[in-house]
Amino acid sequence: MKNILFWIGLVAMSTALQFCKNESSPVALQKVQFTFGVHPSAPSGGRTETAEPVALLLSLENSIGDPVFTSKRIPLLHIGSNLMTDPIELPPGTYAITDFLLVDDDNNVLYATPKAGSPLATAVTHPLPYSFVVSNSAVTTVDMEVVDVSQRIPEDFGYATFQINYVNTLKVVVFVSIDGEVSMTTAEATLSRGSTTVGTYPLEARTNVIAFSGDPHMPYRLVVTKEGYGTFTKDFMFNELFAALHGEPLKVLLNLFTLTAVVDDDLFFSCSIGGGASKTIDVSWGDGTHEEIAFPSDVEPTGLNHTYPAPGQYDISITGALETIRWFSAGFNLGKIDAIDFQGLPNLGVMLINRNHGPETIDLSLNPKLWSVGLEGIPQLKHVILPGTHHIIDMNISGSNQLSTDEVDAIIHSLLMLAHDNGRGTLQLDRGSFDEPTNMFVGPPSSAGFRDLAGLKFGYQWTIIPDLDI
Repeated sequence: MKNILFWIGLVAMSTALQFCKNESSPVALQKVQFTFGVHPSAPSGGRTETAEPVALLLSLENSIGDPVFTSKRIPLLHIGSNLMTDPIELPPGTYAITDFLLVDDDNNVLYATPKAGSPLATAVTHPLPYSFVVSNSAVTTVDMEVVDVSQRIPEDFGYATFQINYVNTLKVVVFVSIDGEVSMTTAEATLSRGSTTVGTYPLEARTNVIAFSGDPHMPYRLVVTKEGYGTFTKDFMFNELFAALHGEPLKVLLNLFTLTAVVDDDLFFSCSIGGGASKTIDVSWGDGTHEEIAFPSDVEPTGLNHTYPAPGQYDISITGALETIRWFSAGFNLGKIDAIDFQGLPNLGVMLINRNHGPETIDLSLNPKLWSVGLEGIPQLKHVILPGTHHIIDMNISGSNQLSTDEVDAIIHSLLMLAHDNGRGTLQLDRGSFDEPTNMFVGPPSSAGFRDLAGLKFGYQWTIIPDLDI
């Protein structure tokens, strides 16, 4: 039996991790690097092929037994006669190694550390699980031994098989913001890989653990839903997301209002938003500054105005009393927007983006309280998605824009299908602007679209601009 002794040096260097708002003070992470020194050749009878290990598969648990890594693949680098890994980062604490396997390019196990109680447990100084401590000291060293698996069966090492079956564990906690207070909530999560659903998981109002099998290096999609709230979607590769979280759960805030501002040389951005009297929102402007804003009344919008340090794009996120927001407007190039997500505003009634640099897509599918939508003069606009039910009686999609015939037909049809309940209204869809009308239609509508327009005008007394020449 061929034994190879590896000394593993854990070299710790302090870094800082900034947690999200309302978390405790930042935790200093320690960079952990595994280096390997190989003993002289062992007696004959061991491995004869030339395969060499290219990665370490490492499974760790923390001091309370929760998984930290499950078969985390850490590439090996050949430095002279030694091997070392890319560094990983761990917060200070006590950890237990539960799997320690060296593999080739195809994930075939070449060497392994035996587990306690297995026939080969006495062949190494530290059978698994083996505990070590990551601290703030300059160097923490852990000596490990691995044994060549080529002349043995997995049971000799305490494994049922050396076939790598990844079991990934992702911590998830879901929040909603109500009256400015952020609290945990229940929800449902669906995990998929491509067109295949990996699993559906009920989430409680606490930190949940989602466990699933599959290669951690492949792409996955997590969708979190809760009735009455917007849908959270995250595309990720498990190994990358797990490393980025540093042991913390993935935090999902369902009712978050976000937009991407385009700031010109004047450095100024402005839009208007209206909500409940004395209710507050917290605005993160995307340049490192935050501002708390109170709504003056139930009917009077307030301005969101900010001066930026430099031109560019800035991601603005708004939390707080989002459920009270009923009005949003931006226009006349004072509030240029590249993207906007209205999912977090379930009670939005008025949405106006007029004569402005705007997004290609306006998705209003989760805003059933809408009654007025103004989208005049957005040259970039290609898609408008209306909710299945709404109260829209005032809509302006006049040009210039890039709305296609199919897009315009869908908008007209949506208004017609709900006109019996919503009553009279006005639809403006001139290819030009209010100041410079062309008397031609955006799109233009198809013959079916014109029939629906006639239905709105003559069946429900809607005002159509430009008027139908019938």
